[in-house]
Amino acid sequence: MTDWFDATVQWQKQLLATQRTALDAGRHATDAGAALVAAQEATRRAAEANWAAWQAWAQLWRPAP
Repeated sequence: MTDWFDATVQWQKQLLATQRTALDAGRHATDAGAALVAAQEATRRAAEANWAAWQAWAQLWRPAP
């Protein structure tokens, strides 16, 4: 009976270790996703600034009425 109990405890420890590894992988994926969102936001702001610069340049060289 001790062998069965020891085997069950060992199996539960392995299961917990596997779940811990899965949680760590999920946390890593979430962190990577957050970094991607931050990069996308920075890209959006850069694109808006670039568009504003082009508009200002176009107004500067617009023919006088």
